[in-house]
Amino acid sequence: MKTIVIGLGGNALLSPSGRQDVGSEMRNAAKVAAQIARVAATGRYRIIITHGNGPQIGDELSRNMHAGKDVPALPFYIMSSETEAQIGTVLELALRNELAKLGKNIEVAAVLTHVLVDPDDKAFRNPSKPIGPFMRKKSGNGVYRKFQNGYRLVVPSPIPKQILETASIRDLSDKGIVIACGGGGVPVIRKGKRYVGVAGVIDKDRATQLLASAMGADMMLLLTDVDYVYTDYGRKTGMIMEAKSSILKKNLRMFEEGTIRPKVEACIEFVESGKGTAYIGSLEKLELVLEGKSGTRIS
Repeated sequence: MKTIVIGLGGNALLSPSGRQDVGSEMRNAAKVAAQIARVAATGRYRIIITHGNGPQIGDELSRNMHAGKDVPALPFYIMSSETEAQIGTVLELALRNELAKLGKNIEVAAVLTHVLVDPDDKAFRNPSKPIGPFMRKKSGNGVYRKFQNGYRLVVPSPIPKQILETASIRDLSDKGIVIACGGGGVPVIRKGKRYVGVAGVIDKDRATQLLASAMGADMMLLLTDVDYVYTDYGRKTGMIMEAKSSILKKNLRMFEEGTIRPKVEACIEFVESGKGTAYIGSLEKLELVLEGKSGTRIS
């Protein structure tokens, strides 16, 4: 069996309008799960799924801010774990239901994942990841940055170093489908012999790459809202169907920061760390990407 790690984009569970609610999450999870279930039903793949949590962590932050007068606010890393569990539940139930439709008795497990980061990571000195709603003025503690639409909280985005549940994920993947590293995982640091949660959002593509490399995966698929990698992401021109990681590494500047570049960088890291192949493609065309009929192939 080949081991594949599938990274779902942060907006994978949103409705086309961008509206964020549980109903939309469940409907879109069912669409994603139907594809993954068909792949699992072939019996050819060991499947591990990762996912983003950008919209969900923003909503959870907003809830905490607005409910501050009635209930104590939660630490940011706890909010991160809540959304990881939230999306994991929605995906797991959707997968179980789709597998049942196919008459397949395949286990599914969502693993609450913690990721070790360096306490001296420069990201902690320069928070840059925008989270939550736009506001007319700064509100409460934290670092805020002014954007065109108002102020927004920014948090650190440290580089992931180690996934604490790696062994558990490996064992569970031998028995069925595993969902892990939701939202990049919950960032933690070491203080002496203790692990401590910290405020921050780990880039989901970096976390996916770290997990895929640790698993010795044969393939890593980063699925998003475009069919291929483009040199001009905004205009969807300069389509790349296949590329060597060494060539992409020399030309990273051609890719837009904050959108496609992190995915390209993660694919380069994955390919260079082992013997696997990476793909960037459309969330709606998972099966075609696996068959080599869609998506950008990076080797």
